Amino acid sequence: MSAEDTVTVTVPSWVEHIALPEYPAMPIVAFVMLGFGTLLLLIGYFAPIKKFPSLLTALALLAYYPLAFVFYWFLFRFDEQNRALREHTKFEVFLLDHTHAFEWAILGVCAFFGFLFFVWTVWATVRKYRRRRPRDIVSESNPFAAQPAVPQSAVRPRPAAPRPAAAPQVPQVRKVAKKPPPPPPSDNPFNFS
Repeated sequence: MSAEDTVTVTVPSWVEHIALPEYPAMPIVAFVMLGFGTLLLLIGYFAPIKKFPSLLTALALLAYYPLAFVFYWFLFRFDEQNRALREHTKFEVFLLDHTHAFEWAILGVCAFFGFLFFVWTVWATVRKYRRRRPRDIVSESNPFAAQPAVPQSAVRPRPAAPRPAAAPQVPQVRKVAKKPPPPPPSDNPFNFS
């Protein structure tokens, strides 16, 4: 491409309203949080962990750059025409002088809530698999519940009335099945049965 070949790019009008003269920095810690949040979104979608806490963790870890961008937009673009006609207030001067500190404060808040929600995710997932389920006990309202393997009390209650004696058992006679007679011999030379 030579110097004469220039390309004209038309920028949409809405871009002028969100474009900033200066963009927030992205520290290495923010990239680590971004990667960890993305990984947690994938793990939270496919793995059997609690979904809501893992989603909040991922959102907290991924929220640094959007929040920093909104901070810069309010700092540079919000009410831009009125600020151009007057001098900066003390608060605006303070914000402009300490933008780097506010970026790190936003990063720290996102990391803190990300860690807090991550602990919640781990705790809820472990608790989900350790939770004891209440066992149904046989009662009049639920007669088909599982019977406990060990009796409830060591002393068994005696029945109120004695049972009648059972009839003596008579030995059963077993019938022996007779073998069917073998088939008559065949004249077929290829019958090998």
